[in-house]
Amino acid sequence: MNERPSYLGAFLRHPANRVALLVVGCAAIFASIPFGWAGLALVGVVGLGSEVLAALAIPELPSFKAWADREHKHQVRNARRERLLTELADSGGTDALANYQHMRNRVLSLYQTAKDSRTTLTDQDVDKLEDLTVDYLGLSAVNLSLRQRKDHATEDTVVKRIASLQAQLQSPLLPEDEQRQLRTALAQYTEALQRSRRLAVRRSALEATLMAMPDKMEEVYQLVITSPYSTDMGSKLEESL
Repeated sequence: MNERPSYLGAFLRHPANRVALLVVGCAAIFASIPFGWAGLALVGVVGLGSEVLAALAIPELPSFKAWADREHKHQVRNARRERLLTELADSGGTDALANYQHMRNRVLSLYQTAKDSRTTLTDQDVDKLEDLTVDYLGLSAVNLSLRQRKDHATEDTVVKRIASLQAQLQSPLLPEDEQRQLRTALAQYTEALQRSRRLAVRRSALEATLMAMPDKMEEVYQLVITSPYSTDMGSKLEESL
């Protein structure tokens, strides 16, 4: 999806605009009963003119742009969430899906808390937590991919092949073309070993992050539930996250 939404398209799809068009349509039908086609045309022209004027003015309003940006962000996030959920389900990431569902339930509960007029917790604050749950899905998908890669080619196997190639290169009777091929293979295995070790470091850091994220979400949830009417809820969430 595009980084920025079409504000005109968002206006045309807005529920209030659809209701307004429906009202105009009904008014035109009722006007046509006593006045015939003239009444229908009059109401239609007035409605069309109003729609054009609104389409020129409303999409440029800062408040409307802010609403459209939020809706677009939610659409992008939902599309990413559905894609990652499908990917994890197909790859057997049951543990990650269970952790995600628990985190998601906490977020939904916090959205309900944000509706209380006495709390300083806002929907925007909870949105950050929902972004975190989708990030958790993305990191889980990456971790699953790294785990599958590790299962297919272990570091020990690469080390043994490097040692075998080095031993073959020690032979003084080895033809030059075979030496060249063996050196090429050795360079490729060496690069693969270095890449495997870098991925192992990343995987360790990633696993630590994935282990901490559900606990962090639970910590934030308990923070909000135990003091929902704190005056600095937003800053507390920022500090916790």
